[in-house]
Amino acid sequence: MEINKYGSVMSAYAKTAYEPPKTKRGSANVKNTDTAVFSSASKAEGAVAGAKASVKNTVESFASPKTIAALKSMIADGSYDIPAESVAASILG
Repeated sequence: MEINKYGSVMSAYAKTAYEPPKTKRGSANVKNTDTAVFSSASKAEGAVAGAKASVKNTVESFASPKTIAALKSMIADGSYDIPAESVAASILG
């Protein structure tokens, strides 16, 4: 295969090569800035409080407040113990 006139192809590439726009740096380019909007801390705290309440309600629907109080006291005094074998059996099925 022989290519005879590759000069015209090369000049076409040189004419279409990307050249970044020439702009002045400084405050004149304000329109090209990105913006981000964050919610206020009070909205985020409300969402966290709502999530905590939801988890609490879910837990309380499976166990009575009396059972939860008994577990809390066992954990506090260090007498609450679950054998590793039963944890593994529950995880592995």
